Amino acid sequence: MANRGIWSLFGSNPTSVLTTGLNSLAAGSVSAASATYANQTNLDLYCDVELFLNTITPATGAYVSIYILAAVDGTNFPAQSAADLRLTSTQLFCVIPIGTTAATVQRVAARNILLPPQPVQFVLDNQTGTVLNSTGNTVKVDAYSYNLNG
Repeated sequence: MANRGIWSLFGSNPTSVLTTGLNSLAAGSVSAASATYANQTNLDLYCDVELFLNTITPATGAYVSIYILAAVDGTNFPAQSAADLRLTSTQLFCVIPIGTTAATVQRVAARNILLPPQPVQFVLDNQTGTVLNSTGNTVKVDAYSYNLNG
């Protein structure tokens, strides 16, 4: 019988990549870059991203953009300003729409996003129209690949 490919989760998933840097992040602001996520070691192909925003009241049309900074040479990360990140789509990882219900938590996932095989960092652009809550906000990555021996 031929082998079949199945999804495989490796390591401890999901991994928090952005946390305290999101707390009290002003509307229209970009977070600091996350700690380095070592995908040059893991070599995962895809990930799901989970965004959790503690209680906020977003504006109409609210969203967040998540950018990925990849160290293509294995060491050096792009150091673009917030304005430069917004001008290019080359580092845009995903855009997550945010519901506009008043004073609620937001838990939204983006699925099957391609991960590069390099060390990466994540940055969040707050376009919710409001300052983020002062505690509890997170971006988590749940990375996976194929197991061809399934």
